Amino acid sequence: MRSLFTPRTLVRHSFLAMGTDVMVTLAPRRRHLIKKARDAIVDVQIMIREFGRDGWAWGDGDLGTFNRQLAVGERAAIPPALKPIFDRAWSISLASGGHYEPRIAQLVHLWGFDDLMRLRDTPPTHEEIEQRVQAMQRAPDYDATSDHYGPAPLTGWDFGGIAKGYIVDRALDLLTHAGFGDATVDAGGNVSARGRKHDRSWLIGIRKPLELGDDADAPSLLASLAVNNEAVNTHGDDQRFFMFQGRRYGHLLDPRSGVPVQGLRSLTVVHRDGMLAEAGGAALFVAGPQAWPTLAAKLGIDQVFAVHSDGRIQATVALAARLRVEPGVNIDVVDLAKESEIAID
Repeated sequence: MRSLFTPRTLVRHSFLAMGTDVMVTLAPRRRHLIKKARDAIVDVQIMIREFGRDGWAWGDGDLGTFNRQLAVGERAAIPPALKPIFDRAWSISLASGGHYEPRIAQLVHLWGFDDLMRLRDTPPTHEEIEQRVQAMQRAPDYDATSDHYGPAPLTGWDFGGIAKGYIVDRALDLLTHAGFGDATVDAGGNVSARGRKHDRSWLIGIRKPLELGDDADAPSLLASLAVNNEAVNTHGDDQRFFMFQGRRYGHLLDPRSGVPVQGLRSLTVVHRDGMLAEAGGAALFVAGPQAWPTLAAKLGIDQVFAVHSDGRIQATVALAARLRVEPGVNIDVVDLAKESEIAID
């Protein structure tokens, strides 16, 4: 007689959404739940694809329509389905001192980072960059009590630094409601896990940033960690970038200068809140190699893994204690409680 228990069965499905490969993995506890698990993944796929359409800053969905109204100087209605993201994005922006900035869509578009098909091979002019930075600085603050925003010409909202954290957690909520509380959703560097992988925790790897010519299908790991009911979010400069005169221009922009950030290759945040893991991680990346520990302490993010451009690797005390480090990888441990105050520009 075949057992109804499935101690090693995993149900996986990958699909393209939000410009990246999304992988959903479930660990059903009984064999007869496998079909229901596949049906639940289909529901997740539909939800994420619909969200990807409506949450894309430049498409025909809700956010794209909102941004086009701003572009012509109109006061735009905030899409109700996206209101929670507007609220949280602005809250994190304020808490980070503007290191995370959701009103950056025009700059992202100028640099060509909104679409790999139009990625530039030379930087924009200083005048083009400055025009958009100044427009963003002149734009009104967001008012969470209002259902409109603007006018804010030459300014647009982009949730590329928070939306995946939001929708991945939503997807896991949907799966839990369907009876599958043991699951992971990986949306291109945004991984969240719930429950367990049968009799063990989910194991998530932190990979080495890719160099030019590396095989993207066979990345090497720096470390891994067991996770349970957490998000593991990585920002890096190796996925969307161009080279010009020997310098790498990655897609993570400093909203104050309007140019790609230098100093870090990747930065990973582990947190129970997927939106804070993603948006907070973006803010830390912008803060840079010297100032990210101070900002992390301010934001209440105590688990960080940072790879510097010079190859140096750091991890906070709270995360270092959990890591399974690969042979030959050396990590400097950062104690946020003892880190001296560094001015965050």
